[in-house]
Amino acid sequence: MLLNKSYLRIIISILLSLLLCSCSTKKHAAQPSPYFNSIQNILDTSGNNRSGLETFISRYTDSPEKRQAAQFLIANLPPSDRAGLSTEELAENLDYAFLARESTPWGMNVAWSDFLHYVLPHRVSQEKAVSWRKEFYTEILPLVASCKSMKEAVLTVNRWCFSKTGFKSTQRWDQNPLMTINRGWGRCEEAVILTVSALRSVGIPARQAMVPAWQHSDDNHTWTEVQVDGKWHYIESANPDYGLDHAWFSGSVRKAPLVISYAYGDAKSADFPILGKAFGCTLINTTARYAPASKTEIQLTDSSGTPVPDAGVFFSVLNYATFRPVAGKTTDSEGKAVITLGPGSILISAAQNKTSAYIGSIWIPGEQAQRPPVMLRLQKDNKPEGTVNFRFAYKDALNIPTPPKNSEGAKKVKFDSIKNARLQKLTGMKKTAGKYAPQHASAIAKAGLNTPQILKAINTCPVAHRKSLLDLISIMPPADLLTTKAEVLISHALLSDQARKQAESVGLRYSDDIFIQYVLNPRVMYEQPSNWRPLFHKKFNFNKSQKMQRLLRQLGNINAGISIIRRGPLGDSLSPEEVLHTRTSSLASEICIFNTAALRSAGVPARYLDEQGWVEFHDGDSWQPFYPQFLDKVGNKNAVKESTAYYSQWQSISFKLPHFDKKKRAPQYFKDFTISGLTGDGRFQPIEKTVEGRMDIKNKSWKISIPRGEYYLITVQRNAHSEPTISVHEIGK
Repeated sequence: MLLNKSYLRIIISILLSLLLCSCSTKKHAAQPSPYFNSIQNILDTSGNNRSGLETFISRYTDSPEKRQAAQFLIANLPPSDRAGLSTEELAENLDYAFLARESTPWGMNVAWSDFLHYVLPHRVSQEKAVSWRKEFYTEILPLVASCKSMKEAVLTVNRWCFSKTGFKSTQRWDQNPLMTINRGWGRCEEAVILTVSALRSVGIPARQAMVPAWQHSDDNHTWTEVQVDGKWHYIESANPDYGLDHAWFSGSVRKAPLVISYAYGDAKSADFPILGKAFGCTLINTTARYAPASKTEIQLTDSSGTPVPDAGVFFSVLNYATFRPVAGKTTDSEGKAVITLGPGSILISAAQNKTSAYIGSIWIPGEQAQRPPVMLRLQKDNKPEGTVNFRFAYKDALNIPTPPKNSEGAKKVKFDSIKNARLQKLTGMKKTAGKYAPQHASAIAKAGLNTPQILKAINTCPVAHRKSLLDLISIMPPADLLTTKAEVLISHALLSDQARKQAESVGLRYSDDIFIQYVLNPRVMYEQPSNWRPLFHKKFNFNKSQKMQRLLRQLGNINAGISIIRRGPLGDSLSPEEVLHTRTSSLASEICIFNTAALRSAGVPARYLDEQGWVEFHDGDSWQPFYPQFLDKVGNKNAVKESTAYYSQWQSISFKLPHFDKKKRAPQYFKDFTISGLTGDGRFQPIEKTVEGRMDIKNKSWKISIPRGEYYLITVQRNAHSEPTISVHEIGK
């Protein structure tokens, strides 16, 4: 699974916050409700959706259990859900969760607290919340009705998921379960979202578990945990090749630095320690369920040895040729933090007030009884440079092999027929697209089972806007084509053409290429798709704002009134229209995406520079900076230190990776090396987009260009066990 930058920012912030949610799992809540304060906060930040949430809460006055369940859901709603979910969507989710509880043999045997945290929730991760429960219940219940045990039901549900999707890398934002079915493919997290939702639809407790980053290889992995007769097990999502507690990763996870399981709300854990609590979510440290685990204590002090309380401490592994955080802790009043980690090597870091500390921690089971305690001392001008060997290989007594696959044994014919039936549906859609729109068939076919909506848009779009419609379809990623409707596509084309004409009327002209990418395009970055353009075009256009400065000032006034609210790792980002309606934001990126969408709706080409943290708009001649937080600095390329570096001449840096002299292949970025910066809280942040370079093939030397600043060249060489030797050198100035 591709490591999502937005996801990393969220998990870093929530692991540091350790905020308690005001939730209860008492079966019949006493009055006043234990959720009262949380619910008030949710209502106050839900914008014009407040009345819908209030209606949902008040509709269950005759049922104490349903009333508590409704309050529990609302008290933990992520920002996007409180702004966007309707009364009907929330009610359908709750009513069908109770229907599953009452209509399955195991339903009423599930503990009330487990029902609240692992059956009732409407979402699994950061997917866009949609109404899946009724559809899934209707289709899956007949399949599990004849199952003689809860275990048999779990395997039946997983086989149903397999009939709907297969594994394939997709995009950085999560597909909801209906999208994954429409597409017929999904990455591991999307398979988890589908599988957990399907299990919950028939009353089976399920949750997401993940390794945030591997240390023995790049990437990460996430899977499904399911409760059977009161005991938690794991399965590979939408993959019936293996049964309970067997998967392709059963051996790999024995080297996991950390495993996290997710619960909606404030959950208790009798068997495993709580890693942290963020708004609406509990992170359970289930590492010991999968791998050898050891508790360790970190003592953080300043340079004089005085303990430093309330400071963030990060735990990172080598992954994608940089140090990726897998967890964060906040020191207590004595400057201490305690965490349970798996085997291997971890970089522990902290930074505060221009001082920092970095130290490696290694635990090899069989060589050491436990991970040693760590002393971190903050120092000024501390540079994390040098060469270090990160070990993790150990003699594992279990030595779990990858079990044989059902699809390769006696059941191969059956499993192949299930997969082929799914693929035939997708092939049929592709043939349909080729028949009715041969020139655009490849682009249209990306919509999977949603192809009829794309064809409908083409056939019904006014001729004057059909070119823009086809240009739009050609640049839209598959995930967006999976859920869009014909009328939405047509409105994007029509309103974009109108906005361009209005912009031209005030002297703003630009090329067709710029129009397609930065006006017509509804996608800004990695946000979930939403139909923001009709509302925004009414509010932001050159009929109302006759000058560019007036439009920018209008946006600046809105930005000044946006409040920052808390969020956890569950929930997608606030959409541009949700930011406008609620005047809230849970991430700085949401404000930038809102401003980019608003400018595009007015026919102003705009783009979001996510690594820099500001927006650019095209004035007809060139790209100009627009800082949502600094209204008076529009177009000022020297507004902040970072903008001065970005818009000035970039520095040129040359280097060579000596251990590649005798290798046949060329060194690869994100595999063999990265250029990484350091954040203010002591984390390495790889530079992904703001770097340009090329390699001299003859001598395998690199020459890169990058904005002026301090960076670190991180190089990696793995041995036969995949253990890395890591070199870190400061570059730039």
